[in-house]
Amino acid sequence: MRRIAVLAVGLLIGATLAACGTTEPRETAWPDGLTAYLDQTRLQRNTGEAFVRLINDTGTSIEVSRLEVGSDRFRARWTGSEPVDPEMDFDFDMPRGKCGEGGDADLTITWRETGEEGEWRTSTGKAEDRYANVDRLLDRDCAERTLTEAADITVGEPRVEGEGKQSVFVLPVTFAPTEALPDVTFDGWEGTVLFQLTAETPTWPRATPLPMTGEPTTLELRVLPARCDPHALADDKVGSLFRVHVGGPDVPDGASYFLPLSKAQKTALYDFLPGYCGWE
Repeated sequence: MRRIAVLAVGLLIGATLAACGTTEPRETAWPDGLTAYLDQTRLQRNTGEAFVRLINDTGTSIEVSRLEVGSDRFRARWTGSEPVDPEMDFDFDMPRGKCGEGGDADLTITWRETGEEGEWRTSTGKAEDRYANVDRLLDRDCAERTLTEAADITVGEPRVEGEGKQSVFVLPVTFAPTEALPDVTFDGWEGTVLFQLTAETPTWPRATPLPMTGEPTTLELRVLPARCDPHALADDKVGSLFRVHVGGPDVPDGASYFLPLSKAQKTALYDFLPGYCGWE
């Protein structure tokens, strides 16, 4: 009698788990007509997110409860419950990426046909980085990871030399090699839509690469306005994002990241514009 009671309880628990959708999903082939893309919006560049877009042309409404996306460069996941009818974007926090090539990724989804009785399944396919936005993001992470491992980088106090149209904004940057990656080089800065670099500034791609070896070296980022129309400043979103170009054995050609500036350094940079442009 005791064995029958135990068996009955076990069957009841199993039925309850199945009803709650907690049984192990069945592995199936990737659904015909379901397309996956990997991308990042301009806004997500500031939030550190990316997204998978699923486009459903299977002829059947489906629901997704989990995504796992990744490659040898990154791994991330999403959980929740969303229909894909006819398409849906799944946002996720983008981890710091590794060096490598390309932004395409493997994608595993947990899904079922829409309806309470639908069976949960898992399927694995490919998410295409069709606009290379994720590839560029991963290249930025690679460049930053590599250079900051090769050297301790310190951005110093900004200053303005001269007055009016004869003035220049100067930001000293010190590279103190750690000797961890002696084959890595600093390959120069790149200007922005709002600020251009002077001829004396190490500018990519013309600059002579600086090896991350030996004693600390201080270089100057010397800046002039690229334009003086006030609405350009009012509409600006990326004027302070100076690219730092990095070279090395595992770093993709032309890879760069944005020089991190403090709030005070950014304020000083933008405060330089009125005096140079004559707005004061």
